[in-house]
Amino acid sequence: MTRHYAYGLDITDLDVVVVDDSKPMQTILRSTLLGFRVRRVRTFDTAAEALEVMRLDPPNMVITDWRMRPTSGTGLLRSLRQRKMAPLCFLPVIFVTAHGTRTLIDRILRDGAQNVVIKPLSPSALYDRLTWTLRDSRPLVLGENGRYVVDGVAESLDEKARKWQQIGGGRSIVTVSPARAAVGPKRPLAPLDELRLPKEAIIETAPTHKVPEEDEHTNGARRQKAEFAKIARVRRTKGAA
Repeated sequence: MTRHYAYGLDITDLDVVVVDDSKPMQTILRSTLLGFRVRRVRTFDTAAEALEVMRLDPPNMVITDWRMRPTSGTGLLRSLRQRKMAPLCFLPVIFVTAHGTRTLIDRILRDGAQNVVIKPLSPSALYDRLTWTLRDSRPLVLGENGRYVVDGVAESLDEKARKWQQIGGGRSIVTVSPARAAVGPKRPLAPLDELRLPKEAIIETAPTHKVPEEDEHTNGARRQKAEFAKIARVRRTKGAA
């Protein structure tokens, strides 16, 4: 088992490849990373261009968008994680996406990504994800499909899915925005923690309280009030006629 190649490095030692088909986002990521005093940043419009250069001059970290054409960020990750791509198969990969649904994050992590950052991009969130990844000691192991994955991730996600089913049996789940459900901008979380349902999205089932039976006097008063209202309606109707 092998840890990813950036494990234990200082942020100033990072050689980062950024893959994003948006020029403005490339500029934002480049300036933000250089503001962290990252050693080198290279940007690419497509996964194919990035792979060609990385084979000749490997970085020690990849930051990629998810939705790209013709090859998505997931396609790039799966290509990198193939055994035949060594040593690139051991690069840490961080995703940047505006589509932070629980299903997408689950798929990305199962495919071998180390971390996910949700757009709009916050420098503090990106810095936290970078430093967390540099301390991430989880090894990369070869899966049955011939691609490397992060050890223990699938099992952790399966366990969380079972807990979600148990929660759904006794609680009501309300809809929250994908970004809010995936990442709290003011509270950076580890990748697996990003799948936790925020407390705001859980409504505890309120305990049922037995309503005391009303006494005869109260019931009689209510019936009398209803009779008066009925009489008043009849009088208004006759007056209108």
